[in-house]
Amino acid sequence: MPHAYVSVTFLKGTGVLNFTGTAYDTRIRQLAENVSEQIDRWCNRTFQPYLGTFRFAGDNSTLLLIKDLAVIGSLREDNSNSGTFDTVWAAADYLLEPYNAQPNTDWGRPYVSIRVNPKSTGSQDVFMAGPDRYEITGTWGWTVVLSTALPVASGSLATGTAITVTTVGIDPGQMILIDSEIIYVLSTSGTSLTVARGAMSSTVGTHASGTVVQTYGYPGPVQEAAMIQTARLWQRRNSGFANQVGFIETGVIQTWRGGLDPDVKDMLAPYRRLHV
Repeated sequence: MPHAYVSVTFLKGTGVLNFTGTAYDTRIRQLAENVSEQIDRWCNRTFQPYLGTFRFAGDNSTLLLIKDLAVIGSLREDNSNSGTFDTVWAAADYLLEPYNAQPNTDWGRPYVSIRVNPKSTGSQDVFMAGPDRYEITGTWGWTVVLSTALPVASGSLATGTAITVTTVGIDPGQMILIDSEIIYVLSTSGTSLTVARGAMSSTVGTHASGTVVQTYGYPGPVQEAAMIQTARLWQRRNSGFANQVGFIETGVIQTWRGGLDPDVKDMLAPYRRLHV
């Protein structure tokens, strides 16, 4: 599912692209989406929360390495190696690590491993060896941080792609949460939103009038990196020498050879990880 770490309104604002009007909104949003995908590939992780169920292999140790996990729903084990996940681990049987990750805060980070709880009184002592022995359901990604400035839906919403909110403040390129459904905002006109429903593997639901609408946030350096890279690529359309400074008559200096901007790489460097 496309996602953007910087909104169209922010990109158009003073100090970035600095223009008004909506003629280029769709193109700017698409560029921000592509840059966000580029950031994900470079970092080997995504910062957008998504729902899903994934399987992992054990190795007879007390530690299970996993993808970035923000919220765990369930941990199941294929105890008999038959392809059926017939054993449910109780919450007291395991510890999510890093222990103080706090992925629901602005300063938090995801869980990247699960350890057998040595204080558990259950029967779990190791993660048994073998491929696809463990199945985990949850919310994956870097963190789950939701805004506190919350517009409110003003009409009942079932399966349509149009949402009306009571106040402005939601922008194209933002991911929002209504009840348990994640929704991606494609375009806006005042308080009217055109959206893609059931984003990030969430389930399309019916939402009553007055339901709170929350917006997702991302780490500051990631948003700044997305802004720099998107703005730079947008400005490139105006010049065939976007990576050069100077004039042909007096000589030019090569400033950028493509790919991610050097400043963008510096901002994102602490967030890179190995694949799991």
